[in-house]
Amino acid sequence: MAHPTPIRGLGPDSQLGHAARRLLAGRLADVRKPEAGLEDGVDDESVHDMRVATRRLRAALLVFRSLGGLKKLERDVKRLQDALGGVRDLHVQAAWLEGAAGKAEKEKRGTRAGVLALRDARLASLDDKERLLRAELKGWVKRTIPRLLEKVDALDDNAHRFGGRRVRKVLRARVRTVRKRMDTYADAPDAESAHALRKDLKKLRYELEIFQPAFRRTMDAMLEVLVPLQDGLGELHDADVRLELFERLAADAAPKERKAARALLPHVRDERAELAKEIARELQRWHSEEIPRRLRRMLA
Repeated sequence: MAHPTPIRGLGPDSQLGHAARRLLAGRLADVRKPEAGLEDGVDDESVHDMRVATRRLRAALLVFRSLGGLKKLERDVKRLQDALGGVRDLHVQAAWLEGAAGKAEKEKRGTRAGVLALRDARLASLDDKERLLRAELKGWVKRTIPRLLEKVDALDDNAHRFGGRRVRKVLRARVRTVRKRMDTYADAPDAESAHALRKDLKKLRYELEIFQPAFRRTMDAMLEVLVPLQDGLGELHDADVRLELFERLAADAAPKERKAARALLPHVRDERAELAKEIARELQRWHSEEIPRRLRRMLA
């Protein structure tokens, strides 16, 4: 995952309004960087980078929403993020099926054609997804960016500090939410609880990145701790999506695709089981190293 542009010159005593203007401008710049890769076509890497950047921009808009006027802009950015996600998800599915085709052929003759048929069926809607993305990009450039720049320039809050008590309280609440999600997942490690933990962990990471300049001495280490668990939960989510898809196709797809889906299901289940074991080990590390408590102490 690409790192956000570092914002220099901010500290815990910076005025919150000044910090918000600087950070939102930086997050907007990160979203705009991959645009060149989408001008003549839909480049997979640019789609991925822009999707991640829109998530970070949305996180900043939500963090600073108390300064006013950012709610609708956050919804507009989400529209772009969703359009990018629709294309990116198809790219990921197609790439996985492409790799699975070779493995399936080695194990059972004739399966490769079925797996490639599954890939082609997944890609059938790609043109529509790309058209939607291009339409959202036009609206993003024409309407959202000018409104966002206007709102950012007007943000003002001289009464609160960037690393003050108000900010720390919000971040501590996010850490508590993540810890509760971990407990829920430990009790019932299913797709739903894993997805909920993944979403809240991602929010925590993006919010910690926003306030990194206010807690620079300890924040870098804490952010590094989040990465393996977040990445692992992302891979687990992808496996859960594939598992649900292939279970459905194995039941009601066309004969060739149904056969291929049934051939792939054992591999997807094994993959999911291995990823779940890795998540369990990582959560055990969080528990043994008391990472949530260390995060809360850092934010006290």
